[in-house]
Amino acid sequence: MTEALYLKDSYLKEFEATVIKVEGKLIVLNQTAFYPTSGGQPHDTGIIIADKEYRVVDVRKKEGDIVHYVDSDGLKEGIKIKGVIDWERRYKHMRMHTSAHVISKVIYDAIGALCSGNEISQDETRMDFSVPISREQFEVFAKSANDVLAKDLLLKAQFLPREEAMKIPEVCRLFGTTVPNIPVLRILSIGDFDTEADGGTHVKSTKEVGQIVISGYENKGKERKRIYWKLS
Repeated sequence: MTEALYLKDSYLKEFEATVIKVEGKLIVLNQTAFYPTSGGQPHDTGIIIADKEYRVVDVRKKEGDIVHYVDSDGLKEGIKIKGVIDWERRYKHMRMHTSAHVISKVIYDAIGALCSGNEISQDETRMDFSVPISREQFEVFAKSANDVLAKDLLLKAQFLPREEAMKIPEVCRLFGTTVPNIPVLRILSIGDFDTEADGGTHVKSTKEVGQIVISGYENKGKERKRIYWKLS
């Protein structure tokens, strides 16, 4: 299995690794800092440097591995490579992901609504909730979330045995989702504001996020309201 370096250090921009599997333009490394599409957060892009530069155009999880799709053939098993993340893209995703955790927690604390779907992008993020919420309510929740983001709360990830992690209240706040049945869980804390199981990349402090600006609202049904936001 590929060692996921991003789980321990979201700020790792470059790394060295060994190619352990090649199927045409599909590459598996022994370790990687490239984030694969997962949990609503898009994959990283960047380059793999060996005999030449290979553009990483997609990253996915597949049968326990993290697979990298590159733009041309030529990489061979056993060679050493250098990976370089498109940092501007990654950092925007980190800021957006942290903002999603904060606004989700604010809304849960206020009315008990669970996130029922989300999609992060560089410029705009959308999130669905499991109970009726008006746009006016979302504007109020965004203001409360911005108050939290302005507090300069530190983010910390730790790995806990499943039994210990399951003792954390609301360790998973995704509608219709159960905590993965794995022996060790990665737990993300945002100061003393929130603690939740999470496998994505985040900033070190909420002050890096900026401010949430609600940019759209859709009524997707009786129990599904969708908001869109950007960061200023």
